[in-house]
Amino acid sequence: MVTRSVANDVLTVGKEFRALADEFIPREYQDYYIHEMKKIILNNDSQFTVVIDEYQPQSNVQDEMFKAVETYLTTKVDESSVRKINVCKNKETLSVKLNENEEIFDEFDGVQVKWSKIGACYELTFHNRHRFMILESYLPYVLEQSNAIKSEEGGLKYHMIDDKYHEPKTVILDNPMTFQTLAIEPELKKSIIEDLNNFKNGKEYYRRIGKAWKRGYLIHGPSGTGKSSLISSIANYLNYDVYDIDLSNVDSDSQLKNILLEIPSKSILVFEDFDECENVQNRKDTFSRLLKFMDGMWSCCGEERIFVFTTKCIDNVDYTLLRPGRMDMHIHMPYCTFPAFKQLAFNYLDVEDHRLFERVDELLQYVNVTPAEVAGELMKCTRDPTLSLERLVAYLER
Repeated sequence: MVTRSVANDVLTVGKEFRALADEFIPREYQDYYIHEMKKIILNNDSQFTVVIDEYQPQSNVQDEMFKAVETYLTTKVDESSVRKINVCKNKETLSVKLNENEEIFDEFDGVQVKWSKIGACYELTFHNRHRFMILESYLPYVLEQSNAIKSEEGGLKYHMIDDKYHEPKTVILDNPMTFQTLAIEPELKKSIIEDLNNFKNGKEYYRRIGKAWKRGYLIHGPSGTGKSSLISSIANYLNYDVYDIDLSNVDSDSQLKNILLEIPSKSILVFEDFDECENVQNRKDTFSRLLKFMDGMWSCCGEERIFVFTTKCIDNVDYTLLRPGRMDMHIHMPYCTFPAFKQLAFNYLDVEDHRLFERVDELLQYVNVTPAEVAGELMKCTRDPTLSLERLVAYLER
């Protein structure tokens, strides 16, 4: 995001200044001269413009502020005199965007501003005397409104990042799993929610203690125990997009660095089964990159991000990766317990108690079965809870 004067284009005038400076001013004073002349123009101009580019400098990643403005302005189209708009279909909804060279007027705290779409950027124009209020209050307000709109619409996104990390494949994360329906131990669920709340509300705390505003979770357990369901629950609870990073396709430290730098704040970075690598040397390289990833300056580039690592067996994970500060919370997803079964029975059969519950409880103390397996059995006969539970008991006895 850059700012410039409207009445006199600083960029154009800057080129003229540079030509004059090259001819008449010693090189060591040229930058200072041009800087001061631009300040004079900006301070005396009646209009001020903030330019918000679609993409971050030297990057293929769309700028967060640009996306927020685009979302915010969709609510202003009906109130404006815009004569031409772009309409596109996004899943089941229509998305309205401002057409190039069209203008929308908005008012904030008694101050009128004008939005324009010029090429691949938005321009925000207002009187020069209001620039501090616009930068400190109005633009943060636009961001807040954009987040509120996204929350109402749902539509969390799931980004799959591999060797083509600069062009991630993106789909709508339409997973309805929440902590209310997640089948895990109640005490574990409570502790995770408390930790997430502390993290989400901890901006000032992290700043005060001098640490990056991030949190690391290691989720471990056999396949089918709900690791992916837990990640979806976290995403829905925080309203964060998910970025799934395949480390097997990351060939260098610089590539991993670029991935980290291009992922926005309020995101969940997921490294599924990060310890699974057939080649021993590749596994060592992966651990080395992860250590730099968690400890180095890269991890401080951005804020309000959660790092989630999953593994089927925690014994395969290098101990140096497990210490506090790298993995802040270890979450064990065990085989199905009785409290988890009760949640599944409520989800799939809409029953809170049944005469067969006691038998299921007895069997689960001796049988290692995953919540996914239990859910699969319960889904076979949802219309008759008794028959469904009888089949589950027979399955466990076998």
